[in-house]
Amino acid sequence: MTGGRDTVVLPCAGAGSRLGLPFSKELTPTGPGRVAVDHTLDLLAPHADRLRLVAVLGHGREATARHLAARCADLSLPLAICLQDPKLPESTGAVLSTAAWWGPATAVLLPDQILTAPARHAVGALLDLVHAGHEAAFLTAAESDPARLAVDGALRLEIADGDGWLRVADFADKPGLETAHRFNAVWFAYAFATANGPAVLDVLHRATLREPLDHGALAPLLGAPALDVGPFTDLGTWPNLAALITGSAL
Repeated sequence: MTGGRDTVVLPCAGAGSRLGLPFSKELTPTGPGRVAVDHTLDLLAPHADRLRLVAVLGHGREATARHLAARCADLSLPLAICLQDPKLPESTGAVLSTAAWWGPATAVLLPDQILTAPARHAVGALLDLVHAGHEAAFLTAAESDPARLAVDGALRLEIADGDGWLRVADFADKPGLETAHRFNAVWFAYAFATANGPAVLDVLHRATLREPLDHGALAPLLGAPALDVGPFTDLGTWPNLAALITGSAL
C-alpha cells in the first residue's frame, strides 16, 4: 500500500523478556508524564505532514495502542496498527510483516531507544537520503566499547572517497566480543526504498536470526550512507534502565 507519505515502522511486539517488567517496555516511564515511546514520537513530530506510522503490536498491547492513538492524534500523524506474522520473529520480522504498508521511503525506529541529544530533523534527513537514490541509509552513533558493540547492531563506517560521506563497510547483529573490534558504530534507525526493501530486510533478518552471512551477502547494505546522531540509550537491559532512572543515562 504505497502512497505519497513515507512510512515509519515501529516494532512493539517483543516480549521484553530481559527486563521482566509488568508492562510493555515501550511504556517504561522516563519522566513525569513520559514513557519510552514518546521519545520516538518526538522525532516524528517535525515530519508528521509527510509520514504515516505503522506500529506492529503483539497480543496484550492494548495500552500501547491507546497511547499511540492519543499521541498520534495530537500530532496529526496517521497511524496504522498491525499484528506481527508469527512466522516472522524478531524486530526484523515485524518490519517484514508491514510490507504492504511500506511507503516511497520507509524508516524503522525502535520504541525503547532514546537519543541523548534529540536530533529534530534526523528522521527527515534519513528519508531524504532514500529519496536521493540510496538503497538504504542509517542513523548511527560512534562506538568504541567492545562490550556495547558485541551486543548491538554493529557497523563499520568508513569515509567514502570523493564525497566525504560516512558509509557502511561492514555490518553484524550482535557480533560478540571476538569480532567486536571490526566495528566502530551502532545503528539507531535505518531506512530503505520500497523496491530495495526485500533485499535490505533479507540481510537484516538473516543477521538477526544468527544465520551466517559472508561479505558478499551484505551487498544491499554496503555503501549505505550514515548520519551520526550521537549516543543513545537502549532501555532493553536493566543496567541501562537503572541509569535512566538515576539520571545518569540522559
